[in-house]
Amino acid sequence: MPLRDAVHGHPHDTRLVPVVLRGDEAVPLHYNGPAMLRGIAAADALAVVPPGGARPGQEAELLDLPWASAGIGVCFT
Repeated sequence: MPLRDAVHGHPHDTRLVPVVLRGDEAVPLHYNGPAMLRGIAAADALAVVPPGGARPGQEAELLDLPWASAGIGVCFT
């Protein structure tokens, strides 16, 4: 699913960024730090962001969250 906004990435590591699903796009949440449980609680899924980040419109793999009501229908367990 394409990302609506750019996501800053770590220089060397993959990041998991909480997103909400809006139509055909995944919108990154502002609360996306490693200790920000608020973002995960509000998210529909986690976007897998490669090292270096992602551009707007770039396709991202999404990991479904089991408690999300608008999830993507794919379980990550």
